[in-house]
Amino acid sequence: MRRDEEDEVQVLGTAPKNGGRKALWRLIAIATGVLLIVLCVIYLSVNKEEVTSESLPEIPASIQQENPLPADSLPEVRAQADSINDVVLTIFALKNLKAELAMQMPEQTDTSVYFVLQAADIRKDNKQIVGDFVLRGKQLSRGKRKTGYCAIIQGNITLGNTINDDMKAYSIANGCDFFRQYPLVMNGEIQENRLKGKAIRRALAQQNQDFYIIETQNRESMYDFSEALCDMGFTNALYLVGGSSYAWWREDAATVNELGVYNQNPLPNTNYLVFRAMKIN
Repeated sequence: MRRDEEDEVQVLGTAPKNGGRKALWRLIAIATGVLLIVLCVIYLSVNKEEVTSESLPEIPASIQQENPLPADSLPEVRAQADSINDVVLTIFALKNLKAELAMQMPEQTDTSVYFVLQAADIRKDNKQIVGDFVLRGKQLSRGKRKTGYCAIIQGNITLGNTINDDMKAYSIANGCDFFRQYPLVMNGEIQENRLKGKAIRRALAQQNQDFYIIETQNRESMYDFSEALCDMGFTNALYLVGGSSYAWWREDAATVNELGVYNQNPLPNTNYLVFRAMKIN
């Protein structure tokens, strides 16, 4: 009887071989399961980041979401005259405005509109828009003879110079606006154009993150206009319909100034670049 009790004491004091192995395998299985879960979470998060970063390869981060304006930010157009290289310019600074394309000129009674001017050219023969033109995601014309472009996404402008269709395709897929025109200045360099002769010139120009409408006060060649814009420090500039084409801009709620010559019967497919007041959230 005493010997059996001693045997029992020895069993209790020593880890059983089979039970120890089972416990060890349980610990290994639990640790392996936890490790697999952690690895899966890391893989999924990395893969999600890669898909997100590759979904908008051509779209600047600054235009992916429209930021609310501070409460004291007011829309306005500031006009001033300046000259360089004997080229006299009127420079319209656009403040707190968003852009859009339109096929009809807005009424001057619409106080949300601050600037309206023609965007893409119209062909003289068939009265169609020259070059790729996308309105709210719908392509109205095609063509790449003019390699410069303006993409308008969430009211924000991107200027570029390429026959690549990436930005146009993005605009179509996301219900945005897009049109082509002559590039004047891109990345701080003058762009050569074959357009000859002299005329009143207009452009949509960019300096840092600010945008401007530029108009010559005298008839100028395309090259002299491009050179003047470049020498004034505009990093990007896209040509707009100039000459006597009609435009207007709002100085304040009660004062509207007109440019060019008003045409009561504009050509079919005449299109407009419109700048409206941003909504203040």
